Amino acid sequence: MRGRSLRVILFLMVAVTLSALVYGYAFSNNNSFVGSSIDEQFPVPAEARKSDVPFSNPGVVYVRYNMKGIEEKESIPDFYENEIRKWGWKEDKEEQVGALRVFVKDGKTMNVTTHSGFFTLFTKKSSAKPQTAVAGAPHTAVSKPQSPPEQ
Repeated sequence: MRGRSLRVILFLMVAVTLSALVYGYAFSNNNSFVGSSIDEQFPVPAEARKSDVPFSNPGVVYVRYNMKGIEEKESIPDFYENEIRKWGWKEDKEEQVGALRVFVKDGKTMNVTTHSGFFTLFTKKSSAKPQTAVAGAPHTAVSKPQSPPEQ
C-alpha cells in the first residue's frame, strides 16, 4: 500500500511540474518584443501575428494582431503592459473606456483594444508616423496666409 501512495504522490508531482512547464512554454516568448507595424516605437509581442483586416477610416491607422492567451475581459496581460511602459509609453487612464486602453509618448497616442484571441492598435495618421525631413530632399517654402487687401 505504501508503494502505491508513493507512486500517486510522484505522479501528482510530475503532473503539476509538467503543467507548469507547459503553461510557461505557452508564454515563453513574452520577453521578446518588436515594434508595431504602425509605429515602431510601440512594442508588440513577437509571438503576435499581424492579420489583414480592412478598416475604412482614412484618418486612422489600424492593425490587428492575433495572439493566443489574450482575452478582452482580462485586458492587456501584465507582461505586455510592463513592456509598453519600459518603451516609454504612459497610460492615459482618463481616456480608458471598457477594453480600450490609451497610451501616450512624445505627443503621440496609441489606442489598444483587447479581444478574445486578438488585439488591435490604432492611432490617428498624423500620430503614427510623423513626417521628417529627408537628407538631400529639396525644402519647400511655406508661405504665411495672405491677409485680404486693404480697401
